Amino acid sequence: MLARLVPPLVLAMFLSTVAQADALLRFMDSEGDFSEILVKAPYARMDIINGGSGGSGFMLFNADDRSLYIVDQGSRTYMAFDERAIDAQMQAMDQMIADMRAQIQQLPAEARAELEAQMGLGVESGPLTVEQEVTGREHDIGNLRCRETEIIVGGRVRSIACVATPNELGLSPRDFGTFHSLMGYLFDLSRRALDAGGPLARAMGSNVMPPLDGVPLEVRDVHDGVTTRLAGVSTDTLSPEFFRIPPNYRERDPL
Repeated sequence: MLARLVPPLVLAMFLSTVAQADALLRFMDSEGDFSEILVKAPYARMDIINGGSGGSGFMLFNADDRSLYIVDQGSRTYMAFDERAIDAQMQAMDQMIADMRAQIQQLPAEARAELEAQMGLGVESGPLTVEQEVTGREHDIGNLRCRETEIIVGGRVRSIACVATPNELGLSPRDFGTFHSLMGYLFDLSRRALDAGGPLARAMGSNVMPPLDGVPLEVRDVHDGVTTRLAGVSTDTLSPEFFRIPPNYRERDPL
């Protein structure tokens, strides 16, 4: 959920601060990409839509058993996204890095060093710590008040989130609990890569977002200035069909 300056937050779909069942949160970033998180406890669905070109898939999460599936609408397939999938991706990344290192060994030392620096191959890193620090600063974004939290990765501030309470957005405690559980599960998976260290951990460091004590109205990446803002909230009832994998989709292995 990250982007570069966009117009002021407009909660065009914001209804009331009375907690109701179901929630739809729409986020937009300054690079023109947006995502939606739909919640119907205990289920949550995250749609990613790139460049306004239309979505090709979504993540489907069940907070009761902490299961997460990636659904590809283009190929009509789905796969479990868990520790096994993360480990398979890390192994593939390690092999790719080893292959790249072998290929550039034939280059002159100066050219090799430049490529290693560009690809993050020259410097290894160990496990990265992730911390949160509430700054005490508050802001008004649209008609809502949010409180600032710094996300510190490896001792450096990587992003700054401005967080509102679920009640301020009209989310029921159960729906927020499902949203919070989704964020926590995604963070737990990312920790496997961070704890492994190396180029992959360094590359993803600025994208790590631990579960926050509320809903972020804005997240700013300190490194590249990309900012994501909450663009809309709805607490209308959502169809259960949004939270089901179509029966004609086939499961695929992440390996």
